[in-house]
Amino acid sequence: MGKVPFAKFIATFLLFNKSIGYIIEKLKEFGYSITEDEVSRIFKYIRNCLPEKYRTLVESHQPFDINNPEHVEWLKHFGVFEFYDFIIRQNDDLENAPDYFNWCLNCMWIHGYRDVMSLINILLFNKEPYEEISKIIMFKYRKKIGVDTLSLYENVFWNTSEITAKEAVYYCVPFRDNALIIRQIRGGAEVSMVDKSISDPMHDGSDVPFTFHDSSYIKWKIGYRDIAVPTSRDFLEQVKRDSYFKYYESFNMTQCVDVEKEDGHDDKLGDFEHNKVKHRNIEEQRAKMMKHYLDLYLKAEESMPSGGAKTEDFFKKMAQTQLQFDENEKMARIDDVPDILADIKGDMSDLKPLEGTP
Repeated sequence: MGKVPFAKFIATFLLFNKSIGYIIEKLKEFGYSITEDEVSRIFKYIRNCLPEKYRTLVESHQPFDINNPEHVEWLKHFGVFEFYDFIIRQNDDLENAPDYFNWCLNCMWIHGYRDVMSLINILLFNKEPYEEISKIIMFKYRKKIGVDTLSLYENVFWNTSEITAKEAVYYCVPFRDNALIIRQIRGGAEVSMVDKSISDPMHDGSDVPFTFHDSSYIKWKIGYRDIAVPTSRDFLEQVKRDSYFKYYESFNMTQCVDVEKEDGHDDKLGDFEHNKVKHRNIEEQRAKMMKHYLDLYLKAEESMPSGGAKTEDFFKKMAQTQLQFDENEKMARIDDVPDILADIKGDMSDLKPLEGTP
């Protein structure tokens, strides 16, 4: 069914004989984007896979019967039986509803909150394990989203195994707003959409869209603490690597421009807007930046932990270290102060046993 991440959601409603326009609008409500041509291709694929009698069933706008074993087999073939059954019987008063009804309800809950949906979609795209995503959602939203729910969610709504990052942005609308920003970090991070009415300087920081950061960074940013940090060697190697490429960028810099913007209201002039552009000496700025990143690289290199003789010398010195006390202070032996032992025994005899102990 192609690379569309929610192809099985589309297939489910096509087998319900819903129109292409209806499916597109439903996906739009959930925060997804798709064209008529893409839905039509999925419809043609399904129709061509079916035997003649089932193809006629689809073309005559008749739904599949979940009580017919043959129909159920075809629904399972397309990987949509659980979701299909849920849609048909969700409003029935069932005494023992299948477990997957609850999974489907959780999927609906996820799509009811754009920040939850965006966060889960980011983590699934980054191949984060279901167990870890479940813990993150519990930590952030106090909602239990189990592994089975996430498996069904990925299968029906967000299977990104064959799509690129650019395609992920195309299909998931929230990813387009240079993804997400984080607010109120200390008070429990609130993931919210970027307000385009606010100028960029108000949100100064990383120029990498939040969506495509490493999962560990995203978890740290929302306040999640169960994260493995790199070793000191790995961290310093990264500092060296980043410093080198920033040095390389500085060397190839062609201009250095500062832009100052000012706007307001004046009684005489009314509303005004003033822009000032400063062009700095490129050679001077290039030299400063190159020196800065070179120094950073060298400091990281000097601080790099190493094994061998240096490590052995360190532990040897630690073994030779002795605790020393002030000359006026002494550690007394118990034999030198016999009265102390008697006092200790007296104090211990006054202690009452804890309640419940012999």
